[in-house]
Amino acid sequence: MPARGSFTFAAGNTRKVLALPLYAIGQVAALLVPRRNDRWVVGSAFGVHDGALALVREVARRSPAPSVTWLTGSPGDEHRAEDLGLLHAPRGSLRGWWLTQRAGVVVVTHGFGDVNRYAVHGAVVVQLWHGAPLKRLHLDSPAALDFPMIGRVPAVRAALRGMYRRGTRRISVLPVSSDIIAPRLASAFGLPAERVPVLGEPRTDVLFAGTPAERGQQARQRLVSAVGALPGGPVVLYAPTWRDGGHDPDVPDREEWSRLEAWLERRDGTLLVRQHPLGAGRYTPRSPRVRLVPASVEPEVNAVLWAVDALVTDYSSILFDFAVTGRPIVFFASDVEQYSLSHGLYEPYDSLTGGTTSVSWEQTLSHLDAVLDEGAQRDAALARSRAIADRYHSHRDGRSAARIVDHVLALTRVTRPSAHDRAGDAGRGPVFFESYYGRNASCNPLALDREIARRWPSVERFWSVESSDVAVPPGATAVVVGTAAWEQARESSRLVVVNDWIRDDWRPRRGQTVVQTWHGTPLKRIALGRSDLGLRDRLAVVKQSSRWTVTLAQSPSASRILRRSYAVTRRMWVEGYPRDDVIVRGEPDGLRDELGVRTPKVVLYAPTWRDGDLGAAHQLDASALADALGADWTVMVRGHARTMHERGASVGDRVLDVTRFPDASPLLALADVLVTDYSSVMFDFSAGGRPMVFHVPDLADYAGRGRGFYWDLAARAPGPLVSTTAECARRVLDAEADAPQWAGRYAAWRARFNPLDDGACSRRIVDRLDREQLI
Repeated sequence: MPARGSFTFAAGNTRKVLALPLYAIGQVAALLVPRRNDRWVVGSAFGVHDGALALVREVARRSPAPSVTWLTGSPGDEHRAEDLGLLHAPRGSLRGWWLTQRAGVVVVTHGFGDVNRYAVHGAVVVQLWHGAPLKRLHLDSPAALDFPMIGRVPAVRAALRGMYRRGTRRISVLPVSSDIIAPRLASAFGLPAERVPVLGEPRTDVLFAGTPAERGQQARQRLVSAVGALPGGPVVLYAPTWRDGGHDPDVPDREEWSRLEAWLERRDGTLLVRQHPLGAGRYTPRSPRVRLVPASVEPEVNAVLWAVDALVTDYSSILFDFAVTGRPIVFFASDVEQYSLSHGLYEPYDSLTGGTTSVSWEQTLSHLDAVLDEGAQRDAALARSRAIADRYHSHRDGRSAARIVDHVLALTRVTRPSAHDRAGDAGRGPVFFESYYGRNASCNPLALDREIARRWPSVERFWSVESSDVAVPPGATAVVVGTAAWEQARESSRLVVVNDWIRDDWRPRRGQTVVQTWHGTPLKRIALGRSDLGLRDRLAVVKQSSRWTVTLAQSPSASRILRRSYAVTRRMWVEGYPRDDVIVRGEPDGLRDELGVRTPKVVLYAPTWRDGDLGAAHQLDASALADALGADWTVMVRGHARTMHERGASVGDRVLDVTRFPDASPLLALADVLVTDYSSVMFDFSAGGRPMVFHVPDLADYAGRGRGFYWDLAARAPGPLVSTTAECARRVLDAEADAPQWAGRYAAWRARFNPLDDGACSRRIVDRLDREQLI
């Protein structure tokens, strides 16, 4: 057991940094040593007790039961494990390392150091937390990102935050007691919502065992066994929280001890002092009515809570467990303002306490009198306890350990569905789609969504959206980026389809497939193809592509560019672009009426996105173009996806701003002529074989000062290059007559960039996903 007051976040972070080479060795070993799902190891920082022991006992009831070894941290732990008949080994020994390295399941209560921390990589890691948190934890708390002397430097804190995330990413399941707690621990540990299920806490099962009368009797017997016979008056438990190595500010002084002891004499009561196992500060009572109850005397405090008449605490998670008894809680926190600033709380303290916080022992004793005696204040305190219990305990059947064991066994028994199971919708997991970071539902992901929904209507489909205002396809579920529902949807989906970067540190779990469709064949240099990319950005590119299971390319030419530009080492599927199916098939029914197009002819102007202010003054004048084209033409203006929240062009006579229309592909299908500059839509529009005009007044400047091109546009363009609006209008009007002039170049262009865009790309790709059992 750790020495009292010995641990601080700063010291713990230092040890983690110094141990990085050992973690690396453990990751290498994980590649060489196979794990067995019928082998479990369990450990706890505070001994062979509490929730971990409840889980071990539940595992032992299963048939066949996995082999469980408790990894001990002290001679006392060894004796306790021996007394309970548990297999055990020292966690820091070579045997402890080997057992952890071989185990399919690793169970901890405080962190990886509960077992052999260097051998957990690749296991199913069950993190049993030790109470519902009120104070902020880990990534949510500035105190947790401390480091000796330099802990407040932003770069140091950022590095520590990254280290935490890389470590906690190994946690497979962190069961919690309620929906209130789930997002808190998901945030604190940097976990997706799916890994923080509301299954209950095994440490609380003892609170729900038997009838209330039986619970009280058993708790009283256990308490008397621990601290001796008790007087007949009220039993009050004082349980302050840990303060990261600092002293409890509310340790009574001599005068306060006298006042406390006098109060206990008057009420014939007993005060139990439960100092946090890592707390600091000396409690020196003089009266036998004050009993110290450290973890060494009673390691499982939940087992005695039904023998307590009132609780006094500050920010300790014990308050959420004690609330189950329905008895009064007195909140005593003299440092609430300072603590809220330095450590942080998940909810305002006053909202939890109802504004009845004591700041001294004198006030605390007064509040105890009020809540122990019949009256309005007692009634309010009892109601507050019941409300806290309702919020923080979703399961009260005493079967939390059983639910968690069921959940973990299911995780270790994941199998691939048989061909028979996959004949219909059965065996197909959810699919998660994201297009342009959730700005809309469009592009290649939308085309694949439609094909999947057509074939398997029952398959669950999620769409990542930046806000609830973004429309998603019929039958799909919108999940807003960053919410718990979004994280759970992405984590639980078997197939993830994106068309741009994955912006956070998420990595696919085992069995998940990420299909990166990208959003166009590049003309402009991208990623590693850019000469202005620094080392940090280059490393980010490689990290990004390492998360893609499959990268989709429109053509062999695009495949070569994408593979070089993103250092793609995994599978590349060259199948054409799903988003171009609609362009090949023709104008969608009803689109003209939806957009308000009243003319027989349509030109689409779709310029690219410009880095910085490059080219800002070289936009085509859409209104002047419409005037020059005449009454038979409508000009549609489509801004780039990165600028779709900005207005594209002023709307005038026969000028439609379609920048915010969700999907560009139907617009390309509708247009008779495309006017663009350097946008990748040129490679999509050509799938329909219709004329293009390139408005590039800044061609030399853009190619020279900008990113540069992969090849010379002027040498290959299948249409005229123009510099003015007037010249553009003339070329659009003459496009049909000039088509034979460009026929040779157009054929070469399509052979290079559209050889597979035949209107059936979505079907081919979904066929392949099905054939390779990726959906």
